[in-house]
Amino acid sequence: MTAADVAGAPVAGDESGRTDPVDDDSVARQGLRGALFVPKVAVNLALSPARLSAWAYDRYHLDELYYRVFFNDARTIGVIPSASFTSGFGINAGARFVDRDLFGAREQLSIAAGIGGRYQQVYKVAVQSGDRLGRVAVELDGQYELRPKDPFYGIGDNDDSAMPAAPVDPRFDPTAIETRYRERLARAAGIVAVQLVGDLHLRSASELTDRTFSPSDTRDGTPIDTVYDPAMLVGYGGVRYVYSELELRFDDRRRATQYEPRPFYSVGSLAAVFGGRIHRLDGAPDYWRYGADLQHFVRIGEGPRVVALRLRGEAVSGTRSEVPFTELPQLGGVDDLRGYPTDRFRDRVLTLGTIEYSWDLSPLLSASAFVDTGRVFGSLDDFGFGHLRVGYGVALQAHTENSFGFQSSLSSSIDGGLFLNLSFNPVFAIDERVRRR
Repeated sequence: MTAADVAGAPVAGDESGRTDPVDDDSVARQGLRGALFVPKVAVNLALSPARLSAWAYDRYHLDELYYRVFFNDARTIGVIPSASFTSGFGINAGARFVDRDLFGAREQLSIAAGIGGRYQQVYKVAVQSGDRLGRVAVELDGQYELRPKDPFYGIGDNDDSAMPAAPVDPRFDPTAIETRYRERLARAAGIVAVQLVGDLHLRSASELTDRTFSPSDTRDGTPIDTVYDPAMLVGYGGVRYVYSELELRFDDRRRATQYEPRPFYSVGSLAAVFGGRIHRLDGAPDYWRYGADLQHFVRIGEGPRVVALRLRGEAVSGTRSEVPFTELPQLGGVDDLRGYPTDRFRDRVLTLGTIEYSWDLSPLLSASAFVDTGRVFGSLDDFGFGHLRVGYGVALQAHTENSFGFQSSLSSSIDGGLFLNLSFNPVFAIDERVRRR
């Protein structure tokens, strides 16, 4: 290449990226460019904290500093601080101790504790077998939670209502008012997963759970017993049960190339079907829980640019007079039907569909725009496509090359409201019925 070949080319930093003559701008193009200036500034301002964080992370090697402070040299033993924010609950802060190579075969020990947000106190401990048993993976865990202000809006797909004259029966009355209740939860669980062939797995899971409930403090919202009759809330007096489940799962979700972040699914599918029985230890009737989760990721461009599709369904066989109100399938919150409050809808059957478009902003950040739609039903006979609830929004996801960091989302819905959430769980994580809430 000679000087003549680059004669007239812009100097470094002044490139336009256009292939047509730059000095041939029409009035229409100049007008459109001016109209887009304000949105461009707004987007740049909104993304500037994330871009600044990514720049600082890369410039000052914050990942190395983090591991030096919180982990041993082998990065197998350490402490992971965490914080999250959920609309309607506030900030949760905590920490988790991990040992990722307990006995030399990648066995894992995890001990976590947190306060604030949805939890007054939360403690969790888990032990995983790692590579010790080959194709078989075993996990044992336990948790204890005190939740002072869990929400309840009645049962069914009901719109907001006026305050009733007297406490109502939520099994049959369509009243939908945001109320709060306190819960103490203690749970022990065991999971055995067997790799059958390739990406096909069979999972067996069981849990022993004890839950007790009481009205919340008035400072945390409207106590549940001022709107709903506690005597008609199934399980409100306390519930103890054993839940056992089998799940068949095919999962080949992955990154398309080794140059993409490992936590960022860009190709592959998930198909999971499950069924389990809840055996009540308090003399109440047993019932079944069953459902399916389908996901598919389509890589439509470099970066990567990805369209994610999801369909999820869940149902219980028991009636509203048999299933505890906390065990009915629920929609709303940071993980499903975003744009609605946490646990806004609950009933015997739920359906949920998601379409999400994601793209990279940097090696450490990605953005997405999403639409969730779904609703709950009183029975399978009531299933239909009318009166669907629709939520939508945008999100930012932070990650390293090998691990998920956090996701912050801003969402709303066709019914109004605005919700800001910060979560340390991927949205497309599989909903675990064992240890679910």
